[in-house]
Amino acid sequence: MNPDNRSLITRLRSATAGQADHRSRDRRSRAASRRAVVLRGGGFTLVELLIATGITVAMVLMLGLMLSSLMSTASHATQRVDAFRDARAALQVMQRDLRNLVRTQWTTPTQPQTLPTAYFALDNIYTDPVAGNQQLYALVSAKTTASSGDVCAVGYYCRWDDQLHAYTLRRFFRDSAATFTVMQGAVSYAADSVLYVPGASDAVLAAYVWNLKITMYDSGGAVINTYPYICDPDATTPKTLPAAIEISFNAMSPQAARTVMSVTSDPSVWMNMDANLVKPHAYQFRSRINLP
Repeated sequence: MNPDNRSLITRLRSATAGQADHRSRDRRSRAASRRAVVLRGGGFTLVELLIATGITVAMVLMLGLMLSSLMSTASHATQRVDAFRDARAALQVMQRDLRNLVRTQWTTPTQPQTLPTAYFALDNIYTDPVAGNQQLYALVSAKTTASSGDVCAVGYYCRWDDQLHAYTLRRFFRDSAATFTVMQGAVSYAADSVLYVPGASDAVLAAYVWNLKITMYDSGGAVINTYPYICDPDATTPKTLPAAIEISFNAMSPQAARTVMSVTSDPSVWMNMDANLVKPHAYQFRSRINLP
């Protein structure tokens, strides 16, 4: 074979092999591209994962804040309900006691049939550090032993707590045996200062209660503007008992009271109804009681 022909054939074979190799590389490149496309369509890049994580964390934080706010609101509402339930319960106790009021019986306007006593007294027996709260004391029929109709001494007043830095509504109570002993020792007349001796151990009816007021009405519905007012004032002069009284006081929830107590320990802030600290959180309770 002619050497020139052999050289031509060799070159043709080399060109054919080169073209085959190029086509093979193209096929491998297209296959790799297809695999990359498949992998790209079935997963996420690192940036996308970071963005998704950030959004998820933000949503969880927002939900947590919303839940915390809802729980705090529910807790505050529960505290208000508890405080106001105590205030209403205190009014009910006062109504029950005063409907069983025990009067001094008089044969004539100057001749008592039973021992004259201060059976109904509006008077400041407890020494309040600030003026404004009124106090109510009375002799009532309450069952404290096996027998019924026992005469007990009760009283209602707001007491300032130096440790708590707030007012509480207290109930003074002296059972029938102790009350009888005091009346025996009084001989001719049992004064309010003898019958009623409020102290620090008196039961708390409701916390964060202040501005206790008692408004008296006569049988015609007119207001009796006298304080102190004591029935009966002495052993020889009976005094007309009011036909009805209206009891009112202010109350506050524990959460609001803690805010006030953290700022001041001055009882006058409560009694003066500070416009910023006290007044916005104060609720007033009232109850009218017809006396027997």
